Amino acid sequence: MTAEEAPAEGRRSLAGFQRRVFATPQFFRLWSAQVVTSTGDWLGFLAISVVAARLGSGTPEAAIGVVLAARLVPGIFFSQVAGVLADRFDRRRLMVVCDLARAGILLIVPLVNSVWQLVLVSLALEAFTLLWIPAKEASVPNLLPAKHLTTANSLSMLATYATFPIASLIYARVASALDDASREGWLGLLYPDKQGPIFYLDALTFVASAVLVFSLPLLHHRDPDRSARAAVRWEGVVREYREGWRYVVVNPTVRSVNIGLATALIGGGMLIPLALVYAIEVLRVGEQGFADIVTALSAGVGVGVLILSVLQRRVHKHRVFSRSVTGAGVCLLVASSLGSLPWVMLVAGGVGVCAGGMYVLGFTLLHEHTADEVRGRVFAGLYSIVRLCVVLALVVGPLLAAAFDRISEVLFDRSIDIGIVVVELPGVRLTLWLAGLTVIVAGLLARRTQRAVAAAGSDSTAGTLTGDESLED
Repeated sequence: MTAEEAPAEGRRSLAGFQRRVFATPQFFRLWSAQVVTSTGDWLGFLAISVVAARLGSGTPEAAIGVVLAARLVPGIFFSQVAGVLADRFDRRRLMVVCDLARAGILLIVPLVNSVWQLVLVSLALEAFTLLWIPAKEASVPNLLPAKHLTTANSLSMLATYATFPIASLIYARVASALDDASREGWLGLLYPDKQGPIFYLDALTFVASAVLVFSLPLLHHRDPDRSARAAVRWEGVVREYREGWRYVVVNPTVRSVNIGLATALIGGGMLIPLALVYAIEVLRVGEQGFADIVTALSAGVGVGVLILSVLQRRVHKHRVFSRSVTGAGVCLLVASSLGSLPWVMLVAGGVGVCAGGMYVLGFTLLHEHTADEVRGRVFAGLYSIVRLCVVLALVVGPLLAAAFDRISEVLFDRSIDIGIVVVELPGVRLTLWLAGLTVIVAGLLARRTQRAVAAAGSDSTAGTLTGDESLED
């Protein structure tokens, strides 16, 4: 091979790799943009948490909680509005604007000097993130063949969550370098806050994402004249908002996925505040044991995503989705019944495998069985439901654990004897049992909906609303 042929061969090899893994170069660019923007999101999350703790002075925990709530709560109420905009306007331009807006917001964070200002910044960041997500999800099926959607969603999940340790490493290295750096002269003017350069680096990630997205061949699906009129007459937003929710309710596949994911998250979300308590009070393995459980759970998610990527053409998506939800509930029920850390880690890995499958297949079903003109609203509705269920689980889980603990102490003295075996019944275990049962019920409900559709001979597009039909309704 000559020196001139080597670069050409390298480009062909890279193109072949992209086709095998990402199906198309266009989806590879969108996925690369998601990797960059997810890294930026996590980096901003870490830096803003540190700034919130500093500004909170005597109550750092409360300050962090308020600022993080500002990133979580708005999605419950405004996600569907973001979906309307994602279906109404050019999605590529919308994503580019959102990326550049987030970059601009991050540039002013070092100037923030109070918690309420940081809350406003977090609200603004979240607003543009809520616009970016449905526009991105609605664009995926337009960039690659339908048979690659399962792999695409596996890669998207990897881009979202696998970037957290990367962002953590970047944050640690940059923060360490800043601790040793002198802020005299021009360097002190560059960042009045010690976290300043981290936010500037974070802003660059969103600029890079905007560049990648801008190169995508995404065409706006609406008639140009109608889009221009719609951009002026905002009275149609409320009507389209209703249409999106009606689509979620009427379409059997969309309804099944939302029921499964939403109900499962109410149960599974209780793990977030209760897993540490379970590790300390029941397993008596302390914080290190909790870290081991989380590691096993995360590894399970990765295994589940990998299995689906390999077997995507051999699985029945509807059936495996509902069974993944049910399996996650069963594993959670079993894990919260065990008293040995190694066994809990093993079964927690099973929870992760099922959760990974549930996530990937749920998104794939929505991509495959949702009309393009309402896809942004469908995914925005899903994110709205997901956030509501997570917030509900975070609030209800600890309250239930405390209530069950008192009831168990009065009725059973927090344990019962079964033959020669003593079963401890603290409130946290009873709550996790309830969470497991809730997830199992979610899987059964999803399965029932799918069977009803099959029995009626309905295909996946039954009950959908096209753009013109919905406007005439």
